[in-house]
Amino acid sequence: MKTKLLHISANTYPPLDGKHHHTKNIWKELAKGFDEYHILARSETNKYSFSKEGNIYLHLVPRITKKSKIFFFTSFWMFYIIKKYEITHLLSQCPIVGGFSASLASKFFKIPLMVEIHGEEYFRFLDKKHFIVNIMNFTFNQAKKIRSLNKEMTEKLVKFNISKEKIIEIPNRVNLNIFNKQKIDFSIQDTIKFISVGRFVWEKDYLNLINFLYNSSLNFHLILVGGGELKEQYINYIQEHKIEDKVTLIDWIEQDKLVDLIIGSDIYIQSSVSEGMPRTIVEAMALQMPIISTNVGSILGVLENNKNALLINPNSKEELKQALETLIGDDNLREQIAKQAYKDVLDKYEWNKVFELYRNEILNMEYEK
Repeated sequence: MKTKLLHISANTYPPLDGKHHHTKNIWKELAKGFDEYHILARSETNKYSFSKEGNIYLHLVPRITKKSKIFFFTSFWMFYIIKKYEITHLLSQCPIVGGFSASLASKFFKIPLMVEIHGEEYFRFLDKKHFIVNIMNFTFNQAKKIRSLNKEMTEKLVKFNISKEKIIEIPNRVNLNIFNKQKIDFSIQDTIKFISVGRFVWEKDYLNLINFLYNSSLNFHLILVGGGELKEQYINYIQEHKIEDKVTLIDWIEQDKLVDLIIGSDIYIQSSVSEGMPRTIVEAMALQMPIISTNVGSILGVLENNKNALLINPNSKEELKQALETLIGDDNLREQIAKQAYKDVLDKYEWNKVFELYRNEILNMEYEK
């Protein structure tokens, strides 16, 4: 019997021949294990779109709104796709938006479903016993497997009475063909160069990071890469305090240029107050960067204090100050934690290893009533 996967995502994408389609590389890797690899997602326009490349089929429903919540309803288009293409496996990136309709489809068509947990927002719902928890629990109960990113995330899922037998750990991966350089010079010159990659949203706490560095005695330059809704706030602060020469904001950059930008910096810094497990940290580890990070979300499942990074509590200026002083003042420590981080990538997060595990876990699913 042919294996045909439907991958369900609330993200917006261009057609398969669109520019800057980095996600297609991920689909190509997963598609190696299937006769047909279908993706249901949202279009960047308000038109339906279908495109095909090799064994990859991309079905894009109209975006309608910028917010992904609308996909809770538009994702029901999967019923048509499942029936037309005789889909055999389901993979949903979210247990709510797309995941709920996938769980109904799994039950109706009797095909196995894997649902993924990526962000910290799901645990906030679970902790507050939000009404959305009923939807999540329905999806978890129907799913054959629930993907966790690491042991820290698994422990939190179990804490909320989610069956450990269903949970499988498939970590974030990093493509060493792209992140193919490693930092080798750990010396710091007069200006200390910091960098962080992530969306300009409240969870990253970048405005407080800029403010902290501005009020410190450090001669610094900070690069933030990602763009997002809070960019104007950052710009206003930078202009008001006349630090245009000390903070650089970048919306988007080619990955090869990003690699050089990160390696050319002294310290990678993750200042988040809320996280799941950002892939950008694993990418920084692959580049052999010294890392300072807050210990929020499931980051503790990847980073270990004084081993492959320095970890601090969020919103702690004193801990951040101490971590910076420690790392800036010790060349050997910077090199030591950076090299351990790179070793961890080779052992646990290398692209081919993770995708082989990923494909096998999906293919081995069988529907159970």
